[in-house]
Amino acid sequence: MKRYWLLAGIALFCAACGGGNGLGPGEARKREDKLKERLPLDWKSYRTGDYQAAIAAFTETLEKAEALEGTEAVKNQVKSEAQNGIGWSFFRTQDLESAASSFKQATQLDRRNADAWVGWAGVVLAQRRYNDAIQYANQALEIDPNYTTDNRQDERGHDLAHDVYGEEHVRLVLAESYFQLGRYSAADRPDPNNAAAQLRLIDSGYRYRDPGQLLEAIAQNAATLQAENALP
Repeated sequence: MKRYWLLAGIALFCAACGGGNGLGPGEARKREDKLKERLPLDWKSYRTGDYQAAIAAFTETLEKAEALEGTEAVKNQVKSEAQNGIGWSFFRTQDLESAASSFKQATQLDRRNADAWVGWAGVVLAQRRYNDAIQYANQALEIDPNYTTDNRQDERGHDLAHDVYGEEHVRLVLAESYFQLGRYSAADRPDPNNAAAQLRLIDSGYRYRDPGQLLEAIAQNAATLQAENALP
């Protein structure tokens, strides 16, 4: 009888530790890999420009991740990327509230998802929430100083690319946000937390004269990036 209770206790302990799903490590890994392989297809749908179809595809991946009996860290990573794709899709359809909600969930699931931080920064900039835009843009650059969207890949080289955004676009978000908050320049000290300093990181030849000239330079650099990268 004592042996029975001992074995029962061990069984309950193993179940509490996640050993009750009946999957061996190999099978669990296969299912996780199969789930991850959905994301490149979801982003491919996004790149066609059919954003409603992309939302449906990412949502299906999100649901499959929720139901997966696998490692929580892997599930959260996949769910974060699915929410990120949903966020960008809503952003492209100008549904800012839905986009913000998805980006928020993406960053909560994976704090290292720089792409989601950038998307969220773009949304709150459009909503004129300039302090938030600064926080999220800086968070993205802290995670990935060389951020770019057009050659994004996962750890296995799967294609997660979308749009044509890079570090320069993130710095323009910062420049515009600092400008709107009246933080134009800090010529008397080495301070990057102003519009002119961020603009110089894009255009090394820029020199601040006055707010009007600064705003014009921000607009010119934005137009140049849009033309070079064929942004919508």
